[in-house]
Order: sequence, then structure tokens, then C-alpha cells
Amino acid sequence: MKKLNSYLFQKRARKYLGEMPREHRFVSYDKAKTILLLFESDLQEKNTNIRTIISGLQQDGKKVSAWGFINKKEVTASILPEFRILHCKQTDFFQKPVASFINELKNLEFDLLIDLSVKPVVALEYIAMYAHATLKAGVRKTELPIFDFMLDVGGQKVSTQNVEPVENPIDETYLFNQIIFYLKSIQTTD
Repeated sequence: MKKLNSYLFQKRARKYLGEMPREHRFVSYDKAKTILLLFESDLQEKNTNIRTIISGLQQDGKKVSAWGFINKKEVTASILPEFRILHCKQTDFFQKPVASFINELKNLEFDLLIDLSVKPVVALEYIAMYAHATLKAGVRKTELPIFDFMLDVGGQKVSTQNVEPVENPIDETYLFNQIIFYLKSIQTTD
């Protein structure tokens, strides 16, 4: 089923990206005022790493919206405009978010989108594709030109809950720190 969902997403994404060209440009961390974080929720829906990241961004004066996905039929976390977790009932059979979420997303504008999911999550890939963001950053998971700034972590170990801990696991915090490091380091003359 994952392969079918991924194949269908790839096909839809190629068509959408071909029909809807977007104007993208680099946005440094200092100039980004509105940020959309995408993440894969943990099963308990506590998402402590994500909440810590949001708090840090808000302390830097950023307006943050966080959209997550969990592969469950229901969520217990409250849905707020700035923090929401989508679940299986809010996606179709192929994990595309329902039209109401996509329409809401299309009406929002962000300076920066940061996808903190480590492995491909089709629902989050749809959100990343449809979101209006000047700069989109995330991990290289596909050859589609969804992201403008990509980290390639192919040779490093991904953190999972069933495996013994590794020295430097790749998790949301690691990805966030790497992306922010580069966004702060790159100097532009725009």
C-alpha cells in the first residue's frame, strides 16, 4: 500500500508542479517571520521535541504553525490553528489530506517551511507541496522539486524506537538544528 500511495503522490506531484510553477527564493533565518513546521507525530501525541522547537522559534520572534501527521484513526490532542495533528480520517485512501485542509493551507502564506519528518510520509509530502512558502526546506526523500533546500542524510542512521540508541541519531531536533545552522550561515546580497 505504501508503494501505491507513493507512486500516486509522485504522479500527482509531477502534474501539480508542472502546472503551478512557484516563485521561490532564499530566506535567511533572520528574515523569516512566519514558519510552517511539518512533523510526524509520536504515538502518544506529546511531541516534546516539536514543542521545544516551536518555543525556541517563538522566543526568536517567529510566528509558527505546526502541522503533523499520525497514522491513527483519531487523535486526542486538541486542534488549534497554530498546532494540529492530522490523522487517517482526515486523509483519503491514498493519504492525501481532505480538501478542507488543502484549501486552508492554500490560503496561508509562509516565509519558511521546514519539514522535520525523517522518512517519507505521503500526507506531509502533500502538505509540503501545496503550502505557499517562499523557501521550503527538508530532507531529501524524493527527486521531485518540492523543497528548495534539502539535507541529504542518506549515510546516517535514523532514530527509531525499536533499535538500540545510536551516537547521533537523526531525529526532528537534529534536522531542525542542521537546517537552522545553514539558514543562519548562508549570506545573501538581496
